[in-house]
Amino acid sequence: MFTMRTQGRKIVSIVILSLLVLSFTYSAGCVGIVDPTPREVMIHENLIYVDPTYVDGTFIWDLLLHPNDYDSELVAAVDEYLDPDHPVIELGAGIGMLSAYINDKLTMPVNQVSVEPNPYLIPGLEKTKQANSLGVTFVQKAIGYGSDTVDISVTSDIMNNRIVESEGGIVDTVTVGTTTVQKLAADAGFTSNITLVMEIVGYENSVIQYEADFLSNHVSTVIAAVYTDGKNTPDSFSAKMQLLGFTEKSRVVAEEAGYTVMVFTK
Repeated sequence: MFTMRTQGRKIVSIVILSLLVLSFTYSAGCVGIVDPTPREVMIHENLIYVDPTYVDGTFIWDLLLHPNDYDSELVAAVDEYLDPDHPVIELGAGIGMLSAYINDKLTMPVNQVSVEPNPYLIPGLEKTKQANSLGVTFVQKAIGYGSDTVDISVTSDIMNNRIVESEGGIVDTVTVGTTTVQKLAADAGFTSNITLVMEIVGYENSVIQYEADFLSNHVSTVIAAVYTDGKNTPDSFSAKMQLLGFTEKSRVVAEEAGYTVMVFTK
């Protein structure tokens, strides 16, 4: 009996090893092209869709191994400062993890609009919305001022997708339509006590510059990933927010992500 069990285990081990060898062979392109990268990751009890065609595979595998580490500082800020009864405008949905996390907390899930300029991420966001029965509305636009369209860089590193100069350069770009926080609020029927969440790679300073009056009169909470870029620093961002009547409530450095998560309330 012992010998039979031992032989059985050896057979199982050989089968597993063979499958692993085949997997590596396929991925190496020796037999054919097979991409083993997963297309969905469970993060904070939401199924998040990620297309390895447009999202870096290393990033996806890191999400799979450490799902709740992604944007953990922003998640913590949402946990502490999000009022579930207030409407939300999110700038920079990315893969939709924070979008879904916020939506789960809202008393009325339809009171959320999340903006993502990268057109290649929108199909995944819509799949995430459907899979988790979210009430959020995804808008494929860029926040922009003075022009109906802007060029954004498009790379598989979603943290580097950003608005670029119109003359282009060595990065791949796509032209997208622009919108503003004020227009997003008007279209959604949000009139007061808006929570504004921003993760837009340095463009958060332009938002408070061009929409100061609207933020001052209609927004009650701002949760922002603030990037240091030249003269734009967390300190300068805080000073500008104070001029609009906001009080800084929290500041946490997200070293690996390269930004500081800041929270302001009225």
